[in-house]
Amino acid sequence: MISIRRAEPEDIDFLSELVNHVDVEPFLGGRAPLDREALVREVERSNANPTAYGRFVIEVDGRVAGVMGFEADNRRSRIAHLERLAVHPDFRGRGVADEAARLLQRHLIEDLGYHRLQLEIYGFNERAQRHAERAGFVREGVRRRAYRRHGEWMDAVLYSLIQEDLELPRPLALLHDYVMVHNECVRTGEWHPLGEWFTDDAELTFDGVPVGPFQGREEILSAYRERPPDDEVVVFDALQEDDLVVASYGWLREPGKVAGRMLMTPRGDRVAKLVVTFEAT
Repeated sequence: MISIRRAEPEDIDFLSELVNHVDVEPFLGGRAPLDREALVREVERSNANPTAYGRFVIEVDGRVAGVMGFEADNRRSRIAHLERLAVHPDFRGRGVADEAARLLQRHLIEDLGYHRLQLEIYGFNERAQRHAERAGFVREGVRRRAYRRHGEWMDAVLYSLIQEDLELPRPLALLHDYVMVHNECVRTGEWHPLGEWFTDDAELTFDGVPVGPFQGREEILSAYRERPPDDEVVVFDALQEDDLVVASYGWLREPGKVAGRMLMTPRGDRVAKLVVTFEAT
């Protein structure tokens, strides 16, 4: 069984051995950290800001077999850059990298709400290019002689995968699109665009704070205009339970802390009911 999880401090020895392996290091990016201190900082950052940065270990039947990662490239447009995929030579030839890549794709798009995943591969790394295509990434082009590596200028081959490629269920896509618009309204202070995402008779309830409930699109918009949130929402995970979408969320100022849950009932391409809970702190 192949699975992925966030790297933890106890994985540092394995990560250090892997990235310095003679069959791995030549294929890593020139800025990939190789010393323990830098690897520790990456793991700490992954756990402190899990929606914008990640270092994951790959496990095969419970044994640590590889590493992979991502970093937010453009939060507003929900773009993540994938990097540092490496499988230990002892586990190659089993489709480990392909399956792990698909698991990471699902996590980033379904749970965290990214719309586009992109990566670059050295032109000489044909094995990695074949892997990317097997895992569903689409080749977009080549950045000619983009990076200096091994004493020579190397091409960078560009690959991407977008939300539509995974055929994300519409209710999950609706949740992430709604959060995107909500965050844009927080940044601009203009709340009218948010109203387009609610049905005329929508309900909005806050559980844990003494406001609401609010009935109907206009009442909901008035509530946001009168008492606007002062921070953007981040989503940690999301799943569809029959006609309900349930997501754990937090705030951008504390990106590693879960603030509560969002329970969304969709109707077509609009939100018919939204319950937002606040956990006691």
